[in-house]
Amino acid sequence: MTLSRPQRICRPEPPGSLLKRITAATPRRVGAEPKGSDPKYLEEVRQLPCLKCGVEGCEPAHVRFASAAFGKSSGMQKKPNDAHAVPLCAGRHRLDRDAQHNRGERLFWAELGINPLLVAQRLYGQRGDLVAMRAVVLVAIAERSKQP
Repeated sequence: MTLSRPQRICRPEPPGSLLKRITAATPRRVGAEPKGSDPKYLEEVRQLPCLKCGVEGCEPAHVRFASAAFGKSSGMQKKPNDAHAVPLCAGRHRLDRDAQHNRGERLFWAELGINPLLVAQRLYGQRGDLVAMRAVVLVAIAERSKQP
């Protein structure tokens, strides 16, 4: 029995031909905003009342959990799109004992009786019109208070 040597499937490439070319790299834009970033919208959210207590002057609280119904994905250490930000005062967002960041996010919103993704979707749809955005927040607060 004779052993045959392995045969090449294709002809060999010259050395270095498979390396990335310098000209093929796309230049990065310096100072470019990350994907999904909307600083103007976040500034508008800061001017809205808190969804829990109604205090003026809030922080944009990003909703991190995933929802197929709203087409929102999530991931570890992945910042959510700014379109998924809702207004919460500093205490309710991160400082208080029962703040959004100090407990389970789903539990926080369930106890509050608000669907944050629905509010975020409505707010982002009204961006640029602060009066309409304020109305969205006040309606969400009013609907919350009607629940048992």
